[in-house]
Amino acid sequence: MKDFIRRTLFVIGVLLALAFLYLIRGVFIYLIVAMLLAYLMYAPLRWLRLHRVPRGLAVAIVFLGLLVIIAGLLALILPVLYHETAQLAKEIPGALTSLENSLNNVMRQNFPESTMQFAFKDAFIQMLDSVRQNLPATLQQSFVFVSRTISGSVTFILGLVLIPLMCYYFLVDAEKFKHSFKLLFPQTYNERIETTISLMNVMLGNYVRGQLTLSFIMAVLVTVGLTLFGVKYALLLGIIAGVAELIPMVGPILGFIPAALLAVATSPVKLLWVVILYAGLHLLENNVLVPRIMGRNMDLHPMTVIIAMMIGAQLLGVLGVLIALPATAAGKIALNILVLKREEFGLAAAGEGCTDKAQESSD
Repeated sequence: MKDFIRRTLFVIGVLLALAFLYLIRGVFIYLIVAMLLAYLMYAPLRWLRLHRVPRGLAVAIVFLGLLVIIAGLLALILPVLYHETAQLAKEIPGALTSLENSLNNVMRQNFPESTMQFAFKDAFIQMLDSVRQNLPATLQQSFVFVSRTISGSVTFILGLVLIPLMCYYFLVDAEKFKHSFKLLFPQTYNERIETTISLMNVMLGNYVRGQLTLSFIMAVLVTVGLTLFGVKYALLLGIIAGVAELIPMVGPILGFIPAALLAVATSPVKLLWVVILYAGLHLLENNVLVPRIMGRNMDLHPMTVIIAMMIGAQLLGVLGVLIALPATAAGKIALNILVLKREEFGLAAAGEGCTDKAQESSD
C-alpha cells in the first residue's frame, strides 16, 4: 500500500510539474533559445579548452566571435536585402498581372467555354486596402493588449537581455548543472543518467550546428544559382530558402514556392530553370550534404516527425516547429536508455539494480 501511495504521488507530482511548465511556456522559450545558442557555441569552446584557454576567457572569445560574425553578415546582407525587398514590393502588381494574363490565355486556349478568370492583382490590391483600413484599429488593439500585459512585456524585454547571460552560465557551469540534475534521482540511476545526458549532448550539438550550417550552405547555393539564371531578388529568395531549411520535411517546398511564383510571372523558361535548380539542390542536400553535415541519423519515422511538428506548433508556435525534431529525438534517447534498451548501452537490465541492492541488504 505504501508503494502504491508513493507511485501515485509521484505520478501526480509529474502531472503537476508538466502543467506548471505549460503555464510558464512563454518563459520556457527563452530557456530553449539560450540552450540552443549554448549548443551552437560548444564546439569552438571545446576547441579553445583543448588548447588550454581558461574557460571564462574561452567563453568570452566565442561570444565575441559570434557577435562579430553576425554583425558582419548583417552589414553585408541588410543593404542588398532592403533594396531587393523594396523593389519587389514595387514590382509585385506587374508580376501578378503578367501571371494572371498568362494563365487566362492558357484557359482561353484550352477551355474556351469556361468563364473563369484569374485576378491575382485585384486580390492583392484588395488585401492591401484591407490592411490599410484595419491598421489603426489593429494598432489600437495591440496597444491595449500590451498595456494590459505589462508583466508579459517585462518578461519579453528581460528575456532578450538575459538570453546571453543564461547561455553564458550554461557553458560555464555545465558540469554543475549535470551534477545537480543527477541529485534529483537515486544514486543507482547515475550511470543511466550520465549516458543519457552524454548522448543527448552529442545529438543536440550535432543537430544545431549541422542544421545552421546546412541552412547557410543552401542559402548561398540558391542565391548563386538564381543569380546565374537571371532570376531577380536572388539574395532575398536565398535567405528565404535558408530559413525554410530549418523546418523539417516541408522546409524545401516552402523555400521553392516564392521563387517559382516570381519565375513563372517573368518567363516560363525561367520557371523551368528554377525547378531544375531546386530539384538538383534537393538531391545534393539529401545525398551529400545531410549525411556529411548532420552526422548520425536521428532514426525518427516521418509520421513521428509530422506529429511532433504539429504538437510543437500548437504549444510554442514557430519555435515549437523548429525544436520539435531534436526534442523528440532527445526524448527517444532518454526512453531507450532509461526504460527500453538499457542492455544495448551496457547498462543494468530492468530489475537488476533492485536485485543487487536487496542482496546487499540481506548480506
